Formats: sequence, C-alpha cells, structure tokens
Amino acid sequence: MPLAIDYRPALVNREGIGRYVREMVRGLLFDGIAPDITLFAGTLKPSYYSKYQLGLIHSQVHMLRPRIPTRWFKKWLELRKMGVDDYVGGVCLYHQTQWSPLPVRRATEVATIFDCIYALDAGRNDGPGYLPRDAAERMLASARELARRSQVLLVPSQYVAKQVVEHLGAKPEQVRVTPLGCDHLPPPSSPAVHLPHGTRFLITAARIDRRKNHVLALRVFERLVAKGFPHHWVVVGPLGYGYQDFVEALRQSPVRHRVHWLRMVEDGELSSLLAAADLMLWPSHNEGFGLPPLEAMANGTPVVTSRCTSLEEVCGDAAILLDPSDEDGFFEACCRLLEDHDYARHRVEVGFEHATQFTWRHTAKATLAVYRELLAEHEAQAGS
Repeated sequence: MPLAIDYRPALVNREGIGRYVREMVRGLLFDGIAPDITLFAGTLKPSYYSKYQLGLIHSQVHMLRPRIPTRWFKKWLELRKMGVDDYVGGVCLYHQTQWSPLPVRRATEVATIFDCIYALDAGRNDGPGYLPRDAAERMLASARELARRSQVLLVPSQYVAKQVVEHLGAKPEQVRVTPLGCDHLPPPSSPAVHLPHGTRFLITAARIDRRKNHVLALRVFERLVAKGFPHHWVVVGPLGYGYQDFVEALRQSPVRHRVHWLRMVEDGELSSLLAAADLMLWPSHNEGFGLPPLEAMANGTPVVTSRCTSLEEVCGDAAILLDPSDEDGFFEACCRLLEDHDYARHRVEVGFEHATQFTWRHTAKATLAVYRELLAEHEAQAGS
C-alpha cells in the first residue's frame, strides 16, 4: 500500500491534533500494514516523543525527518517542481493531517479536518472571538484549498461533517466520519500537582482560551466553595487565544488559593488526575469532537459538559449536558454529583461503558478502509 502520512504533528503537538496522528498511526501499525507506510516528519522543532513512545521502535515503517522549517521545505519543493509525494518516494496516496497542507504533485490526497471553528471569526467583526480575525481568515482559506484538493475528507464527528460542507464547500459524498479514540492514556503515575492527602477536587483539562469557557467554570467553582464544599479545582491546559479573561478573573477570585493551574502534564499524570477527581467540569462553547470528557469517563470520572456542537453527539447520555451559558445548571449538576453518591456512581458506570466504544483501533480501521477505497480507484484508473 504505497501511501504517506504527514506525521509532523505527532512529534511536536501535545494536544488533540498530535494525539490523533500518533494514535491513528499506532492503530494502523497494530493492524500490520506498516511496511507500506511512509511517515513524513520534516520539522526543525525537537520531538517531544521518542520512537519508543510513538510505538515505532520495532516497526518497519519508514519515517523521513528532514530537519528544516516547513516554509523552507515548501520553497525547496517549489524550486525543484516537486511535491511532498515525490520527496517521500512517489506514493499514490498522501494523507494531510494539518489545516496547512504541504504541496502534492500527483498523489491522491486525503485530509483530516478536525473542526471549522475558524470560519466563525473569518471575515467578520461580530464573531465569537475564538481566534484573531486575520488568523481565522488564513485558516479558512487554507482549509478550503485543502477541501478542494482532497478526494476524501476525514472528520471526527457528524457535526463537523455538516460544517465542512457548509463552510468549506465540500460535497457530502466527499466526507467520512472517523471518530477518535480515548484508550491512549497510560497507567497512572504521580501527578504534577501535590495536593494534601485526601483533598477532593474537580478537574478541567482544556487549553485556556475564550472558547473553552473557563470563566464560567470559575464562577461555578466559587459558588461551590461558598456553599461549603471542601474541594479544590485543578485546571490543566496551556495558554490560548483570549486567555487574559480567565487570568484576570482568577487573580480577583476569592477562591484562587484553591485553584491549581498546570500548563502541561504528562499522559500518566493526567490519567492520575482524571481518576482522582470527583468530576470533570467542561463547559466548552464549541468543539469538533471533545476528547477530554471521554478521557475522564474512561478513567471513571463523571462529566458535566455542554449540550452544543459535537459534544452531545460524542458524549450522548453518558455526560450531564447543559447550555454552555447556564451557570446555574452547571452549579446544580455539580452539587448533585458531589452530594448524591449513588447518582455519581451511576454516572461513572454509564460513562465508563460509553467510553469503551471509542478506541484508536476503530479509528485506524475506518481510516484504512478509506485508504483502500482510494488506492483501489487509483489502480483501476491506472489499468484503464
């Protein structure tokens, strides 16, 4: 199967895109098609992960990693009138995994589109402010070009499937839904935050940006403390666009001494934190999939999240779903989970069972089916 995958996010992205590429490829290797895959991993940035951590140490997969900035590599290809498909050995199929694609000359392209959130702020001053307008416009233009070039678009949810048709001009028959997995977290290890023994806490694991709605979550936590709950709040996530709103609200908060903000933790640490938390509070405004709530469920933690965009589709009735602006609703849901132990135990059981349906092997199998479909078409055209 002569195909190549843009593997750069797997090395340098520690959030959702990187997770997807790492685990999807790991799933493909598990199914034994590694000898026919080339991974393009050209980047000047150092890798966060070793080959062992990536699951490549004993595989026969070929990884090309020229140490060169992407913009220089694109210029180099342009000067030589080549595409990345030529560079990796003349493959028939190239899988683009980022919204900013590499040039391809002859290979059939398949692309993964994780969301269309940038479309909400592109070309308008009255958008939700999830991204700077100029960045949103660049991302939208690039994603539209990628949709135009690609024969198939892989998306993580039915919600995004509709979005790429509406915002990117994709045809419905061009889109395939390949949900993500949540079975990637390793066994728990010592967490990065050392709370006193027996400390109870809530957790929110998400980049600190306006879209993730941390300010509402903080207000909910303040009300829980005011009601007498002894809990702390662990926030895991790096800075994102619009983080200043949360930072300022936290600076002025009377409960700031109970908030523990970790910019980044290792997977084993996150697993420990999720498993130890009494609940996950996740009132996001907009998601293309929503992996952290599933990760929490897989670790036996009940989830209170938003009924919007992809989250209802992904979480189903396994999470408590509310409007992301419903502060009272989030507060009351948290109170019930913290006070009613039988109810919380039921939510844990339902969530754990739901999370078992989302595995990276399923993601890999669905992706492999698309590869085979496109390569069969390529062979048929070549033989005609």
